[in-house]
Amino acid sequence: MKQEKQDRRSLRTRHLVSVALQELLEEKQYDAITVGDLLERAGIGRTTFYTHYYDKEDVHTSLMRQHLEEAVTSLLSPHEQPPSLSTLAFFLHVQQRQQIFEALTRSQRQEQWWEEAHTLLSRSIEQMLTAQYTGKRSPELPVEVVAHYLTGALLGLLRWWLKAEMPYSPQQMDALFRQLARDGLQMFSSE
Repeated sequence: MKQEKQDRRSLRTRHLVSVALQELLEEKQYDAITVGDLLERAGIGRTTFYTHYYDKEDVHTSLMRQHLEEAVTSLLSPHEQPPSLSTLAFFLHVQQRQQIFEALTRSQRQEQWWEEAHTLLSRSIEQMLTAQYTGKRSPELPVEVVAHYLTGALLGLLRWWLKAEMPYSPQQMDALFRQLARDGLQMFSSE
């Protein structure tokens, strides 16, 4: 993504293009969307577009990161001390944005999406688990291993849930995740 100052016009343009891509993704596959489609939907000119983005992949990457960061923020409960995982909030967040998550995870670049999701989520869970153990005895397993395990389990369920067209409610998915990951979570919640 191009680096630029964050003035109001730049922010407005980025917002218009982001919204345009989200709307277009609800109508057709990512691969069928052109820069011209984005320009028309956003109501901006080609020069303005290329001032802010290299190409449509740059817009896709920006949108992907935005939604990943929002999903991770919903998962972590930083206001609780120590911080904890809120998988219910995570599944609710994804359900509320079902169309965009399905579009992002079904495009040709879906593997990039899942890879970025795994990296961001694993890092965030590792930081949360480390914070839980500050000033306490060391956990039995390395924190980064448990974070990787929990991330894989959560993203595996998310991937299945999206592919299966969400046959269970977010509450049921939360319960399933907690039951499946119980051993990993118990190890970090026991004194």
